[in-house]
Amino acid sequence: MNEARESSGSTALTKMNIDDARRKRIQCYKMWIVRLFLLATILPSIACIVMLVQVGRLEKQVMAVAGMQPDAQTTILSSKEALMSNPNVDVDSLTGDTQEAPADTTELQDPDDETGDSSDGDGTGTQAEKRVYLTFDDGPSVYTGQILDILAANDVKATFFVIAREDESYWPYYSRIVEEGHTLGMHSYTHDYNQVYASLDAFEEDVDSLSQFLYDRTGEEVKIYRFPGGSSNTVAKVPMQECIAYLNERGIRYYDWNALNGDAVSAELTPDKLVENIMTSVRQNNTSIVLMHDMQSRHTTVESLQQLIDTLKEEGYELLPIDENTPLIQHVPYDTGFGEAAD
Repeated sequence: MNEARESSGSTALTKMNIDDARRKRIQCYKMWIVRLFLLATILPSIACIVMLVQVGRLEKQVMAVAGMQPDAQTTILSSKEALMSNPNVDVDSLTGDTQEAPADTTELQDPDDETGDSSDGDGTGTQAEKRVYLTFDDGPSVYTGQILDILAANDVKATFFVIAREDESYWPYYSRIVEEGHTLGMHSYTHDYNQVYASLDAFEEDVDSLSQFLYDRTGEEVKIYRFPGGSSNTVAKVPMQECIAYLNERGIRYYDWNALNGDAVSAELTPDKLVENIMTSVRQNNTSIVLMHDMQSRHTTVESLQQLIDTLKEEGYELLPIDENTPLIQHVPYDTGFGEAAD
């Protein structure tokens, strides 16, 4: 009888232990479920915060790379600080040291060019003095053909600062640019800042490679250049004066800009806004070099082109391609004493 009771008690105890262990497992499972739920809820929030911070930093870098630094902009012409009035430029977010132009910049002017802009920048000059040079960076792209068609329909010549496209489907655009009377300019082989500006040797190799690439495609020796990010960029690891000196040695003239549509900052700007941005700057200068981009992600730039041309013509501006007679507009002019200082 006692043995039966002991056996029954032992069985009940074992069952209690099993139930207790089961409850502990269930409780453990619940804890892990709660933890996983919290992780699934909190981690995305943290990731979003990190991404927002990164996007903010990237926007600042893009604006700096685009060369939109009003304090750094010094031109050969006596134009006003066009970028300061651009509604898309957040001056407080600009980074990088500013550079002042030498007091005497006449050596940068073509000695045979007597068309320099002597206006006070109020846009009241005669029609002959009101010149606009439309320029497109980073092409060719899927939109290059449309851009060329619009220019041809309006009998307008422009300037294309191109990179090297390995995809052969883009190659006909290089020759078409030249054949239709536009100016072909260099804008680096890859547009990869880390490669282009890694060292002076890297910069020289990039220029030489692109020059040969364009000669092979068009038979033209291209003699104008636009620095990726502009001559006032803050990302180059090599002093820009060294790069400028090399271009001078090669007989290559470089051009920046004093008007832009803002498409480098955002691809979401409407065509109306792009035109407004350009005209805000152009109306302050008798001679303007306008920066736009020929990129797959910039469809609104193409959509705004006809409206821009119409507006410029209505206001009496002459639209020209950059050539040897174009006044130099350079954010960072060549320091003629640079080589001597290096010695």
